[in-house]
Amino acid sequence: MLETEGVAGIGAALALVETAPIETPGLTKILARSVSLLLDAFRSDPLAPEAYRAMAATPASLASQMFDLTLEGVFGNGERDVRAINQIGLLTLVGLLSSAGAHEQAALLLAQAREHRSGNPALTKAGWVARCRWAGCSAAFADHLEPAAVDFADAGAAQARVDTAPLDLVAHRGRIRFALEADDLEAADGFAGAALSLPVGDSDKMVLVPDLALLVAVHAASGDLAGIEADRLRWAFGVSPGIATAAAQAIEWRMGESGLPFLDTAEAERAATLLRSFVAPAKVPVITGYPMRDGKPHVDIVWLEITNHCNQKCTFCPDMFREDARTWLPLEKVKNLIDQLADTISVGSMQLNAYGEPLLHPNIAEILAYIRERKLPFPTFFTSHGMTLVDKKLQQLSGNYPAGIAISLHNDSQQSYEATRSHKIGDYETLVARVSALMRQMAFERAPSHLRLYQMVSNGAEDQRVDELTRSAFPDTAGRMAKHVRKWEAIAAEIAASAPREARARAVTNSDDAIHRAFTEASHGDRNHLPILIWVDADGMEQHAFMSARPVGTYANLLLEYDPRWAVERRLVTDNSCGFTATPSLAIFATGRLGICCLDLNSTATFGALDDFDTLHDALTSPEALRLFAQLANGVAASRGCQICLGGTERHCESKRLPRPTRPAGHFREGV
Repeated sequence: MLETEGVAGIGAALALVETAPIETPGLTKILARSVSLLLDAFRSDPLAPEAYRAMAATPASLASQMFDLTLEGVFGNGERDVRAINQIGLLTLVGLLSSAGAHEQAALLLAQAREHRSGNPALTKAGWVARCRWAGCSAAFADHLEPAAVDFADAGAAQARVDTAPLDLVAHRGRIRFALEADDLEAADGFAGAALSLPVGDSDKMVLVPDLALLVAVHAASGDLAGIEADRLRWAFGVSPGIATAAAQAIEWRMGESGLPFLDTAEAERAATLLRSFVAPAKVPVITGYPMRDGKPHVDIVWLEITNHCNQKCTFCPDMFREDARTWLPLEKVKNLIDQLADTISVGSMQLNAYGEPLLHPNIAEILAYIRERKLPFPTFFTSHGMTLVDKKLQQLSGNYPAGIAISLHNDSQQSYEATRSHKIGDYETLVARVSALMRQMAFERAPSHLRLYQMVSNGAEDQRVDELTRSAFPDTAGRMAKHVRKWEAIAAEIAASAPREARARAVTNSDDAIHRAFTEASHGDRNHLPILIWVDADGMEQHAFMSARPVGTYANLLLEYDPRWAVERRLVTDNSCGFTATPSLAIFATGRLGICCLDLNSTATFGALDDFDTLHDALTSPEALRLFAQLANGVAASRGCQICLGGTERHCESKRLPRPTRPAGHFREGV
């Protein structure tokens, strides 16, 4: 029976031997085979409903013996440490303990496991099933839902309504309820986060309260209130304080009516207390999108866009399509922002641009000098297209270097340059000469700064929707890239040979394998740098000039938004979340608006402007910033920029079905 029916046959097979003495020949083999089938089921699907059904049908006496067999198989005669049990073994052990009636031991084992495996849906499911067996109630979420009329035939119908009417809260409630009816707690969490984050008032969201209360109660009974405290749900409840309070009251009311048989009083109190903790007293933020460190909001990276002017036009960059007015932040404003970032914000690093060319700021020398004078507790960088590196700018950089400079070198020939950049401000050899002059100056002056040269490639990881002429302009083989790397290695060798002795400059020649690896593995991550020049700075530290390969991309779909061949179908509710909520970032745009994304070309995804707040600290801890984090963590794209970025690739087609901005006049190359 076990061999023919597999895990589904465990209950019936074990019923045949339930009363057999332990010494019965072959019994141990039957029990061991049953354990093996359970392990296989959890290996295939950690939420495996058939495994839970099998354990529910397992006689208590045999479940105890199967637990002992599993434990012996995991540890043998060694020390029994829960940290050594993999997830498959843990789920099996917990289920067997519950089947044996050892509910307290099952709960203890889960609690120990969660110390090392937080946020695990499989453990949450195991905890829920074990709790319901202990309480003697159904483990089906659907059996604990309050009756409600939901006018949708199935989950697909509710989803279709959300797609066409994203503010329909009844449809959102339908998504949550259908997920619960399918025992899919993880999906229900996601749908709840999206519904709570919608740009509507709490009065409209009240329809969600009964199902949200059950959702939180299930997490509490499963020993997984940490799932509610996770950022996306914590932020979502934080921007809907009326709903958090009402859900807490609903849990308390249902406990009074004995409507939550799986939950004990202490757990219900913890759940209600947690929900109320998300509600702030007047003007006192208890939840912030930016994590707090020593009383300061923390930002992994700040993009301080000192100017959004750019005098280059590149077909691989959407900046030429900017709709915001071209401007720059005044010098005193920049200094004030630098002071605030240094004194009141916890900052990982700072970039002096988002899209704009920072060297075009009329006070760039004073800004760089002030950064060095302040001795900031975080490194500062900027990226330039390289053509601005004229003698005047090199003089301004002298002695004022940031921690690192990146150059969007990209092109490897005049043909490549002509295909992707404007000839009005120079050509490929001019670019090479100006970037070489910067590298020479940095080595000769022993600059305490590194120099990164970006090389765009078409290595198979490039986005095929970018126009063919642009993609073909960049190296499409490791050999072609190697030729360009060798060119810059030769330039570096000449600089090293003529550098002052105290710079201890030396050129580096990369192996063919290293270049091949850098080309083939090039991604939008930060890896496989190719050093070409090393010098020792004035502090005795080694500094590098190196090349970094990157594949051609769409700049968060913005190139497709402005390309007449493509459409980006914008939706308010998407399946995608924004990575800048997981690694908190701050964009201070030249327009004065505040956001979390450097790719937001027209600063549409913002939580206000500098003039809306007294300080940056106030801005980053504001309800407006929290709302943006909640929305983007839960796939709610309330701004045009986020809708363009988070619209999945399946929403791009070769027709313009939605209105879009016109392409600017005077684009240097027609037809693209």
